[in-house]
Amino acid sequence: MLAINLAHADCSPVLTEQLVSAQHVVDSLRPDKPGQARVTAADGSEYTAGQSLWMKGRIRSVRRACERGDEASAAAELDGVSSLLLTHRRT
Repeated sequence: MLAINLAHADCSPVLTEQLVSAQHVVDSLRPDKPGQARVTAADGSEYTAGQSLWMKGRIRSVRRACERGDEASAAAELDGVSSLLLTHRRT
């Protein structure tokens, strides 16, 4: 986890913490193929393969924005991912 934090040192600690949390769920999604009906995350939430691929792409964009020091873009990208994660969270 230290390596993740160092890679995002140009973003605020709060944004970095949100990124690490989202990345934990997104990284656990492993679709076998893009058309796969459902992919289950480590926390038990379910997504389509397309959603999981979209979130993985957004997480990459957040990391690149942090590396550039563009926290506003990073936060905007992460907000979309966080919203999707929230709607699928298991209660």
